[in-house]
Amino acid sequence: MPPSGQATAAAPTGASTPASVRLAGGVALCTVIAAVALAAGTRVPLIGAPLIAIAIGVILTNGLRGPLRIASLRIGEVSKYALRGGIVVLGGSLDLGDIARTGWDSMPLLLTTIAAGLICALGFGKLLGIDWRMRCLIGMGTTICGASAIAALAPVIRAKADEIAYAVTVIFFFNMVAVFLFPVLGHLMGLSDAGFGLWAGTAVNDTSAVVAAGFAYSQTAGTAATIVKLTRTTLIIPLVVGFGLAMPWLDSSKPAKDVPLLKRVYDAVPMFIVLFLFAAVLKSLGLFGSYGPDIQIAGRWVLVVAMAAVGLQGHWRAFVGAGARPLVLGLMTWAVVALVSLAIQTWTQNL
Repeated sequence: MPPSGQATAAAPTGASTPASVRLAGGVALCTVIAAVALAAGTRVPLIGAPLIAIAIGVILTNGLRGPLRIASLRIGEVSKYALRGGIVVLGGSLDLGDIARTGWDSMPLLLTTIAAGLICALGFGKLLGIDWRMRCLIGMGTTICGASAIAALAPVIRAKADEIAYAVTVIFFFNMVAVFLFPVLGHLMGLSDAGFGLWAGTAVNDTSAVVAAGFAYSQTAGTAATIVKLTRTTLIIPLVVGFGLAMPWLDSSKPAKDVPLLKRVYDAVPMFIVLFLFAAVLKSLGLFGSYGPDIQIAGRWVLVVAMAAVGLQGHWRAFVGAGARPLVLGLMTWAVVALVSLAIQTWTQNL
């Protein structure tokens, strides 16, 4: 029999509380944080609700972890299910047909810049000694669409919460730089509205930053940048599947020779990606009617809840331990994507 003092000390951990109650408490806490973040995000849209949610979560878990009993609230499960659920719901707001038709001309440039960015992230990241999961997250976030792409890839490569939070923070930093820097550089280089829209749509990370930079240049540039960016967003699906297929080579704990090809294909297509694609097909067929904007808002809500859960799992020591190397890698990857895009636009006279 353990001493009575030990039993008394164990009570505050929440182990005696039913798991469903603890999970509900975690969902409630993350939902409250998400509501605050979304409200704040409307006032500071350049920062955005996802990063605000992460910041609030990090502050709470490092300052009030004990009083809030965060360790007992099953935040990891909230994060996992909200990330996947948010991606599925957002699929219902994505019309694949419209985006494919309007953005087809930009596809060769997008494929080239994405390939260049991923090669840089994975190759230079390895030289910098950065963990492969962080390299994948930064590469995906930079080349596709920031936090949404990171959220879609994270469950597939089994990324940790602190890796997700750090990667989102790195992407956000360069989003802020791009909003102010790109219009200035575009005017200095004398880019046309269409040329700048193509450049911003391929080289600025997050959708909100693309829209802000594009419309800061001109109305026409903003429209073009948005279309290119939406086309770029649809490439989440094949890239996530590709990373899933590459997992045996990326993760040294699971050698490729030990994993049959059929199993790799099966593992590379997670159910939440299948549901995401199914929801997008339903939207493209017009089965959601006029509810597209409402579905988009709901998906954004769920993803911000997921970001709150990510923040609640983030400890200061994780950010300090990551150091400056991921930030350097983010800068290098972003610069490669931007320069390759400009070089190809110059070559094809699309400036």
